[in-house]
Amino acid sequence: MTAFIREIETRSSGALWNNGDFVVRQMRGKESLSVHATGRAVDLSYRYVRGTGKGDATRGIPEGGRKQAIWWSRLLIINADLLGIELILDYFPEPYGRGWRCDRRDWVKYEVPTLAGAPKGDWLHIEITPSMADDAAAVRRAFTEIVLPN
Repeated sequence: MTAFIREIETRSSGALWNNGDFVVRQMRGKESLSVHATGRAVDLSYRYVRGTGKGDATRGIPEGGRKQAIWWSRLLIINADLLGIELILDYFPEPYGRGWRCDRRDWVKYEVPTLAGAPKGDWLHIEITPSMADDAAAVRRAFTEIVLPN
């Protein structure tokens, strides 16, 4: 998971940064453990657009934290199989955020309170497969093969 986080931070020039990864805790408001407790989830914030954060017109990366978060969400979804993406939660949209899952291959906009911190949360929660989370070399190889969104 550390390699996955580093790839995103580096390739986004710090526009997305690690706001929390491995921690043994329960899901907020629930009895079961969070996927963060397995070491295969990360919250990537765009709150402070670190680094240049100015995007890259040659690669189609927009300027601005939220715009980059949307762009990176698209990149992750396009490359979900390659990168082992299982889930992306976006805490920003009203009324209660949205979620993308690998088994449905689509976003669902939440119409009832579902995500603690939504709406207007300035981070993405991303979960990857156990095999990717445990294989730094596979993560680095996968990022060399990604397809950029249009």
